[in-house]
Amino acid sequence: MTAAPDVLLHRTTVTRAEQHAFAAHGHVRLPGLWDRALAGRIAAEGRARHAAAVIPRRGPRTPVSACRLPARGTPAAGGPLLARIHRELTGAARALTGRLLVPTFAAYGYYENDDEVFLHIDTEQCGLTLLTTAFGDVGPLHVHPGLTGSTMERLGALESDPAWDRHGGTRLTYPDTGVTALDGHVLPHHRPGRRAPGLRAVAALCYRPLF
Repeated sequence: MTAAPDVLLHRTTVTRAEQHAFAAHGHVRLPGLWDRALAGRIAAEGRARHAAAVIPRRGPRTPVSACRLPARGTPAAGGPLLARIHRELTGAARALTGRLLVPTFAAYGYYENDDEVFLHIDTEQCGLTLLTTAFGDVGPLHVHPGLTGSTMERLGALESDPAWDRHGGTRLTYPDTGVTALDGHVLPHHRPGRRAPGLRAVAALCYRPLF
């Protein structure tokens, strides 16, 4: 007799209210996808995989002025637990968007001493991005519906402008036992950054339309 597979997630469906919120705003919180025990396993894997993290060769690169160039990129690493969660949330991703999405990549992104993220839109691999805090104290993401349709050059010009309000936009936090879904390829977003000692990580799970 074959043993029943280990069930990771509490739910892999979305409600109509969540569908409507995502359609209206391009983002929505999806809490209660897993329990705190799984949150602990995600944190443990994220910490363990830090030693294998590398700076991705591909990804959004905001063209900023020389004075705003980051000292270092954001190292990233995958892991088998995160990969399984990625696969198991495919149905929820499709139901949320009404699109035939397929998984592209899932990774822990590591921030040491500062969790700043430049203003950008995600690549085409991220027709939908699901985000959660893997471990540590990560500040809210700020999204900018008013900048929808902007080129990366336009976003880079704003990021380079000292007068641009880095604390503006709509603040998004991540649920403790779930994700915040983001239409990241369309909706510009950034994190202002907070300088604090220590390592922290965000897990990102991306999907693209099959057609």
